[in-house]
Amino acid sequence: MSRLVALLRSFFTLGLAGDLAAVDAHLRKIEDDITALRGIIRTRDERAQKKLKAGLASLVNVISILPELDIKGAVPAFPHQGFEITGEEAAFLFHLVRRHRPKLLLELGSGSSTVLFAAALRANGAGRVISVEHDAAHARHTKELLEQAGLSDRVELLDAPLVEIEVNGRKFQWYDLGRRLETLGEKIDFLFVDGPPGKMQSLSRYPALPILMPHLSPRALVFVDDGAREDEMKMVAMWREADAFAFESEALDFLPHAPTLLTMAGESRVAELRRAREERAEPTEDVELFGRRSGTS
Repeated sequence: MSRLVALLRSFFTLGLAGDLAAVDAHLRKIEDDITALRGIIRTRDERAQKKLKAGLASLVNVISILPELDIKGAVPAFPHQGFEITGEEAAFLFHLVRRHRPKLLLELGSGSSTVLFAAALRANGAGRVISVEHDAAHARHTKELLEQAGLSDRVELLDAPLVEIEVNGRKFQWYDLGRRLETLGEKIDFLFVDGPPGKMQSLSRYPALPILMPHLSPRALVFVDDGAREDEMKMVAMWREADAFAFESEALDFLPHAPTLLTMAGESRVAELRRAREERAEPTEDVELFGRRSGTS
């Protein structure tokens, strides 16, 4: 804007004796700057509208499951952006867990998702969560969320610092689970892969399946968050190439973060959940249950 003011000031100081060509050039420059300014305003307005629609979509999906969540205390935030699961993912995961009815759900990376899983298992009337977290501060935050929601009794929050391990000839920083896997007592029916953070190393979450595969039940589902990221796509491809792993996969690209769902027994749950979505609510033009929002990735 200061540049535009300067151009106007220079225009008015030219006077009648000024060069007409210079006046015309100044006028054209002013016109170009005004056009650019209008474009900036229009772009910012479109972004604001997209953010508003994204936030509304996340909120609508959370509201749709509130009665079944049955949380008397504070409900954790499921924001439309950031690292936590969104409202759309929360609604999808809640119904997926309700229908799959896992006895043991193992989560890599804790947070608002931990509360969601605990609420879904409570609604099922059975099942428990083991949530693995390497960051002590984040683990304390998750503990507070569980206490506020009255769901601490459903979750074992496992403090597991990252240590160097070797998987298939490659070194990784991954969770130190010690002997905990040997004492699970039962197989894992649902594995949620959302850690360690991808920024820490290349293929940060690759060790999950090689290490946990012996502990998965034949009917296990594996939910890989951030499935559209390059590392996660490469990771799933590497898992598929390994002879020890047999699974079907589907990209849930109708959800934010485009997670990937693996079915170890070959029975897809995605079509079933999509049918459930259609039964629960008619989608609107801008917001739909479980649906990918306009303008998000």
